[in-house]
Amino acid sequence: MARMLTWLAARGDRGQGTVEYFLVILAATALAVIALRWLQSGSGGGLLGSLFGKVIDWVAGRF
Repeated sequence: MARMLTWLAARGDRGQGTVEYFLVILAATALAVIALRWLQSGSGGGLLGSLFGKVIDWVAGRF
């Protein structure tokens, strides 16, 4: 990964947008993984099940 970033940086400004998008996607993925791990742990596990249960009940009530 570092080699790819070095290669993109050596190209000048042409690769700047690509690197920025890559870093934003990487950060968003990391935050999503952290949030899912927290929700699946003991502190938020019941919250996740409750949320999905409410969504399923709401959708089932519409049909």
